Amino acid sequence: MQKKEKFGIRKIGIGTCSVLLSLLFLGGHSLAEEIPTSSETQLVEETSAEVISQNAESELVPVLESSIESDNLLQNGDFEETVDATGNWSKLAARAWENPWIPANVDKANGSVSVEGGQLYIRATAPYRTAIAQAVSVDSSKKYILEYDVTTVNVTGNGVRARVRGLDDAGKEVSKEFVYTDFTKGTTSTHSHCILTVPQGATKVKVELFFENSVGEAWIDHVSLKEYIKPETPKPDDTLPEPETGIIQLPANKVYLPIREDLRYEVADSTIGRIENQILYPLAAGTTEVTIYEGTEKRSTFALEVTPVPDTVFRQLRENWERISLSNQSYNPADDHMKTFLVTLETGVADSLGKWIEPNASETSIFSDIDFNRSSHLTTTYRRLEQMAQVFENAHSSYYHDRELLNKIKKGMSWLYDKVYNEQKEIKGNWWDYEIGTPRAIVNILIYLHPYFSQEEINNYTAPISKFVPNVSMIRSTTPNATPAVGGNQTDLSKVAILEGALREDGKRVGDGVRGLTTIMKFVDKGEGFYEDGSFIDHTNVAYTGAYGNVLIDGFSQLLPVIQSTEFALDSNTTSILYDWIDRSFVPILVKGELMDMTRGRSISRAKGEAHVQAVEILRSLARLAEASDDEKKMMLQSVVKWHLQSDTFYSAYNNLKSYRDIELFNQILSNATISPSVPKDQIAAFNNMDKFVYHNAQSDYTFGISMYSSRTQNYEDMNNENRRGWYTADGMVYLYNGDLGHYSQHYWPTVNPYRLPGTTVTNDVREDGSGEVTLKSAFVGATQLDHRFATVAMDFNNWNDSLTARKSWFVFGDKIVFMGTGIEHSSDAGAVTTIENRKLTPGQHYNYYINGKQVDLSNEVITDKTESFYMTNGDVKQSIGYVFLNGLSTHAQMEERAGKWSDINYGQTSTVVQNSFVSLWHEQPKESSQYAYVMIPNKSMEEVQSLGETVSVVQQEKDLQVVYDTEEKVWGVVKYQDSDYHLNSDVTLTKAGLYTIKQTDEGYMVSYYNPATKSTAQSVFSASDNATVSLVTEGTAATPSSIWFVRVSKTRIPSPTTSTTESRALTTTDLTTTSPNVATTQATTTSLPATTSQQSNDKGNKVDSQNRSSRNKLPQTGAKRGMGLSIFGLLVFVTLVSFSKRKV
Repeated sequence: MQKKEKFGIRKIGIGTCSVLLSLLFLGGHSLAEEIPTSSETQLVEETSAEVISQNAESELVPVLESSIESDNLLQNGDFEETVDATGNWSKLAARAWENPWIPANVDKANGSVSVEGGQLYIRATAPYRTAIAQAVSVDSSKKYILEYDVTTVNVTGNGVRARVRGLDDAGKEVSKEFVYTDFTKGTTSTHSHCILTVPQGATKVKVELFFENSVGEAWIDHVSLKEYIKPETPKPDDTLPEPETGIIQLPANKVYLPIREDLRYEVADSTIGRIENQILYPLAAGTTEVTIYEGTEKRSTFALEVTPVPDTVFRQLRENWERISLSNQSYNPADDHMKTFLVTLETGVADSLGKWIEPNASETSIFSDIDFNRSSHLTTTYRRLEQMAQVFENAHSSYYHDRELLNKIKKGMSWLYDKVYNEQKEIKGNWWDYEIGTPRAIVNILIYLHPYFSQEEINNYTAPISKFVPNVSMIRSTTPNATPAVGGNQTDLSKVAILEGALREDGKRVGDGVRGLTTIMKFVDKGEGFYEDGSFIDHTNVAYTGAYGNVLIDGFSQLLPVIQSTEFALDSNTTSILYDWIDRSFVPILVKGELMDMTRGRSISRAKGEAHVQAVEILRSLARLAEASDDEKKMMLQSVVKWHLQSDTFYSAYNNLKSYRDIELFNQILSNATISPSVPKDQIAAFNNMDKFVYHNAQSDYTFGISMYSSRTQNYEDMNNENRRGWYTADGMVYLYNGDLGHYSQHYWPTVNPYRLPGTTVTNDVREDGSGEVTLKSAFVGATQLDHRFATVAMDFNNWNDSLTARKSWFVFGDKIVFMGTGIEHSSDAGAVTTIENRKLTPGQHYNYYINGKQVDLSNEVITDKTESFYMTNGDVKQSIGYVFLNGLSTHAQMEERAGKWSDINYGQTSTVVQNSFVSLWHEQPKESSQYAYVMIPNKSMEEVQSLGETVSVVQQEKDLQVVYDTEEKVWGVVKYQDSDYHLNSDVTLTKAGLYTIKQTDEGYMVSYYNPATKSTAQSVFSASDNATVSLVTEGTAATPSSIWFVRVSKTRIPSPTTSTTESRALTTTDLTTTSPNVATTQATTTSLPATTSQQSNDKGNKVDSQNRSSRNKLPQTGAKRGMGLSIFGLLVFVTLVSFSKRKV
């Protein structure tokens, strides 16, 4: 056996291990691969930067030596015992260690793994990735320390490191949060270690030694896993320093902290300074004497020189920030909301003080529940100190100018800088904590307590920020995965840079932060950012207006009031885009103080961040921006805020205000009688670039939303163990916001059946958490609209694993919304269902349910072979929902109690069981091609539902063509997948694939068109008869992509033998005018009739709905009935008189 060369370096650094969340914030998507369950499966891709081992040194040697005598739980950790090589081993293999894992995408010839000279030896001549592992049993009540020695020679790439993960008895991971050591690379020898806490539920841990995507040579030895026994804390030195003497110079904007708190200090000239709570506050420039007493005995004196400080723009920036982000000077003790906020802060401080550990060299934390084994602990720790800083300067706080609290803050900042966050550290875990979370807390502490920290301290504590954020427009700059910052990440980086610059009095850094803002103040036509149609994309292709968009607008609303009164102000041409974002992107997704969940991504899985809570982020942003706007925009923004504050009777927005200034702004808006709340209007927002659709029906007081995805966007995001069961939230899920303002709150997401989301068609196959993040094959997903009452929406759908396909469409006809599913096929043996309704019931309310007009008891499942109507009500018409089925449909209905935990859908959330009641209505889909068509009619009585439902007809329902007509509104909705002629009626023939919404008026037809697959609004999409003229009303744009034409039809039609054929000609550019037609929105009275009777068909074999509606089981009648009749004789006369002749448009 080759002679073994021993080495054993004992250099230890606090925080040299961290938990890397399995899915890191990587701007767009995590680069993490699926977590393995054995050495043969895929391991996690590391994306953090290297950690240079020489810089990880510390004086904490006792941490290691306290565990030296413990038994090593790992077998053959010194690699003395070998066996013949098998599998992926080269030459000799290490006994007790698993076969080296090499991912499938790595060429095994690039490197080798073997035991040589009693050490694990890994050599790579080309990029190589491998790991060896060993699992051992552990006691979950104990902590352990992992150690190993490593030598690297010319290692490039990520380097060498170890990972530890927890397993249960069956070898299954209990958590997707792992402990990592630092990377070692280059040419060096070092000792690595990390202290780990066993994850809850784990009975074993697996130690994995990685060579991560690197080239070079590495030797690993002395690998051990031992019980960690905390060393005894050394006794503090009780020797007190001598009191001050000589001369102390004090800048006028700083305070002096006497070194002997047990003594009494007196200032001779009270106009120069004063003593309060053992803190010396300067009052004016000048010199005076300070005398120090012990009791009545004079101990010493010193000269105090208060030096003037020139006024700078940096002081203004700091004060502006305190004013906008906290504003202690705005505190009003008579304001209940402010008092509540202060109590919240003080309660948090008291809780933190209860966990306080006095900082010293042998401690591994300053809070008893923090171990820095995960990067989020960095941010949490600094935020606790920030909360202390928030109350310290509030004159009404019990902690006001509390010297003991100030001492803890300053000691904590010093210890954290020395041990866990300084220029020598590298990113371990989530980059966000190093570049945004922790820096934000640091700059806030130093601004709120600016007089209490010297400039030297400020420069020290902010230095790591510049190290981790050297480029204000890039995230992860210090890692191999640097990426341009977008959205909320950019506003956060700019915020940090601007405030860091204000603290360091560095104009260039402030300017860099401001310029960073301008990089995102634009519309985009691809990728991440705001689109002109109001869409907002982040994380590469995820709809995220209500999460990262919130962060972005919140950041702007804080920063503009800070910089606009200074030389760093942005001009009005640059800032004007903010109002476009507000109008197009944010206002449409707000519903009575609630933020639409389909725009919030994985945020819906956070227990304390439900939709009403998060809406406040937008509302407080608008209130702030109003203060920096001209009078017209200010009034507009304040009116919007006032409407939502007053209309939200479910949640008090004050509960999510984080500063006294925000409370003050809301108070001013609500109390100002000259500010009128904005008047709700009908509005359709077709967010085609993020595949979401919103319809605000102001007349009937409800909002309807459709959540879709396409080849452009991803179905859902699972990241950092959040939103683990968001599988079907974009599979055509529909949202109905009615009088039940708490429907999507009160634990909706952990209790709703994730396989039964309303509007979706899914298989019953059991899903793994976090599985199936995909984009759609088709780009044919989107909407076209005609004013703000009519729209056609379509989704050419295949599910996540291609086991189900369908063509889904929706048609908005005023108070009616038609749902249609066509060509539905699946191959799942578990079956498939379309969920029509799955409504959370309001606690304490009694509901009645009607199927086909008869009241039913849904405490047990009710199966109906041919459902023609369904109605549910709790007596409040604003919470009543009706459905009319256009072709009859077999359904299942049931009311059920459901229980769940937030931790089911977000592993980091509470495991407390919560409950809700739901009523669900669903249809079981056969494997072969099937279809459905039904109408949703919210906020109407049973009689109105019946009457309105009878006005809707299915004209055509085939795989490539779906047509629906509303006789009351005289509106067609058409979805065409093929470029072929479809004769709508004698006046209009549709020729191109796409979405159409067509309304008949007294003078002709309004035609709206859009093709979501091509984003085309081409003009030659339909043909009109010879007695019609066509004018272009609105040409499609990036903001409103639907093109709209008016087809004016002559009311006098005289048949001509020479024009009786179907020959047509193309409409030329000269045929179009931009003259707006006289559009009548009332029902037409012309003799032109739609193609909706059983008398008409066309050359494509189109058939109409010939169902005898009078034979339907009607809902109970409670009053007069509305209806329409059609004279057969009149129709025959019309057909006789009119000849069909067209010209192409």
